[in-house]
Amino acid sequence: MAENTLKIESILDGASQTQYFGGAGSFNSSIAIDPDFPVGSDTKTSGVLVPVRYEKFSGTELTGYPQWIVTNTKTSNTVIYTSDGKLHSFDSSLAMRATDEASTALPITITGGAGNGAAYYNNFIYVAEATDVSQYGGMDQGVSIAKTENVWTGAKFSKAALTNTTYPSLRGVPIPNHPMHVHTDNSLYFGDVVAGQGVIHKINTKKTTIEGDTNGTTAPSAFNALDLPFGYFPTDIESYGTDVVIAAIQSTNTTINQGKAALFFWDPTDTNSFYRQVSLPDPLVTALLNVNGILYIWSGNANNGVRLSRYIGGETISEVAYQEEGVPPFAGAVDALGSRLVWGSFTTYPVSSASVSAYGSKNDSLPKGLNNIVKTTSVGANQNVTTLKYVQQASNIQPRLIVGWGDNSAKGLDKLSTTATFGSVFRSKFFNVNRRFTIKSIRIPLANAVDATTSIIPKIFIDDSSTSVTLNTINNTNFPSKRKAMYRAPDLTAATGQNNFFLEFTWGSTTTMPILLPIELVVDIDFDEHD
Repeated sequence: MAENTLKIESILDGASQTQYFGGAGSFNSSIAIDPDFPVGSDTKTSGVLVPVRYEKFSGTELTGYPQWIVTNTKTSNTVIYTSDGKLHSFDSSLAMRATDEASTALPITITGGAGNGAAYYNNFIYVAEATDVSQYGGMDQGVSIAKTENVWTGAKFSKAALTNTTYPSLRGVPIPNHPMHVHTDNSLYFGDVVAGQGVIHKINTKKTTIEGDTNGTTAPSAFNALDLPFGYFPTDIESYGTDVVIAAIQSTNTTINQGKAALFFWDPTDTNSFYRQVSLPDPLVTALLNVNGILYIWSGNANNGVRLSRYIGGETISEVAYQEEGVPPFAGAVDALGSRLVWGSFTTYPVSSASVSAYGSKNDSLPKGLNNIVKTTSVGANQNVTTLKYVQQASNIQPRLIVGWGDNSAKGLDKLSTTATFGSVFRSKFFNVNRRFTIKSIRIPLANAVDATTSIIPKIFIDDSSTSVTLNTINNTNFPSKRKAMYRAPDLTAATGQNNFFLEFTWGSTTTMPILLPIELVVDIDFDEHD
């Protein structure tokens, strides 16, 4: 037997792309661990195992999946559009509002609405219904703010009705079939399907009495401003310079791949057609986001598999990250802060959650790692994060999201918490010993002294998780006021194996207790092993 010291020295490379192998700074998986957060009152990115907790701030008023979080330039109140056609709102203190500025009771129901699409444009929040578009505003009118339904077919725009095309469902929720986006030409574009052909409609407004109250005349609103090829259904719209980029799918079935998804590049001054079609490697594309001039694309399939790519130019995209578990996020469930991309997700491994994935850091000089940074309060079946947004202009020392989630039994909005109980989980990389081994000691440095509300459960999974050893909980009984947890015999008597092992930490406390690095393990390895 020979004694070897193994270390976990960094996690900045993020979750590894394979089960057994990864870079020196990678790990197997995590839930609600954010190395972008500082330790305690520090101000710098820590780069260590910092658990993050979120809490629900909505009540029972959400009866549909929150699908769009819409801010506006006129007020500090944020509007949520849900899958059951309701407009909810919260204020700048993240308190759900019972009434709006006009003392109208919230939520407001949009007849025929199903979370089909939403965007703020020229003083009004426009919400797509199944076959029409309604508006909520003008946002600068205070006590005169009001809902006006069916403005697309009504007097304001006088256009033909939309089509309520059935889109694929992800975790039981249909992909929104009328995505909306405000382009750099000061027009609102939104998707539809007419007689089996994807189309893009245009809204353009001007001021008569208040901003945005009248149909535009210089660049008037238009039904069918752009045709896509037959069989392509638009799922999201984004700007790329002066171009409009449309993500579209051919597959409406969730079991059969009916054709690859695609991007369509269109110069809206050209009234004839798009000028470029870029094929994607997956049947579904659900979200686009322009970050610092780079166009990012989320694609995958309806059951499991999320691919994050970026557009290179011409007809070329490049894969950035891939997740085997999860479904592509809805168009309203992606955002960015600095160079960090975030998107709505779910997990069943290492635990079930509706959660948020992140790629990169708010500091672009750090390695580009894939992390799970938020675990929501969802506990039901078919969990998923259906919308999210960096709404709060809070300190970037601890960036915070508003996260909308849903499952079979509840729906909600979550925010960063300082009091909730943690549900964070971290699993280290696999240590592939490939000989008989015995773990002799483990040294775990802690960021703070253990107190009465600290609770971290360490566990060792051995030989492809065929056996496990649960160690004494890191709490004030076992490690009173300690800043380090040490494990030796007899705690590790059963920590023997033949091939490999990894460590797991599960936080169940209300104390923010980051785990520092390096974590050191002394392992006896039998180099004279015989079959």
